[in-house]
Amino acid sequence: MSPSTSSSPGPILNKEVKLDELSKYFHLPEKAVAKELGICLTSLKKLCRSYGITRWPFRKLKSLERTMRKVQTEESWNVGGQSTGDGDSKTPVPELKVSPLGCV
Repeated sequence: MSPSTSSSPGPILNKEVKLDELSKYFHLPEKAVAKELGICLTSLKKLCRSYGITRWPFRKLKSLERTMRKVQTEESWNVGGQSTGDGDSKTPVPELKVSPLGCV
């Protein structure tokens, strides 16, 4: 009975988690992702390092989202303090996109 032939449901092995699948969790904190995948935090960090992700991108993404919301709010008001009302700003704000390696 080797562990590799076991068919019992259990924690996801590191080799089974692909980078594309892992990138779907970047919007969550590390601890929540580790729990979701059924692995310990240390294993998640080792998995990330194997893909070249040195820091979990959750906090950076949240920071960028806050900055973008702030810029959008400021652009929706003109100099006189009145809203333009049409929702269009003079400078378009780019959509936040995340690369597979978590770099923005």
